[in-house]
Amino acid sequence: MRKKFANYPSLSGKTVFVTGGASGIGAEIVTAFAKQGAKVGFVDMDVAGSEALLAKLEGTHGFAPCDLRDIEALKA
Repeated sequence: MRKKFANYPSLSGKTVFVTGGASGIGAEIVTAFAKQGAKVGFVDMDVAGSEALLAKLEGTHGFAPCDLRDIEALKA
């Protein structure tokens, strides 16, 4: 039995930002928002994993490499 994926039309066209989006729960969150039609931006230290996830997603989404522990880099 296949479960039906919930549909949230209010997310369509919205912009979402996710930290740690390249793998695990973060990647699932990025994917779920993208399936709802949201534009997703995410950061992660895993450049290869992030680029692989972006290649799987349909729509307009973006990624930036980032280490949230590096406060000066975040400010820049």
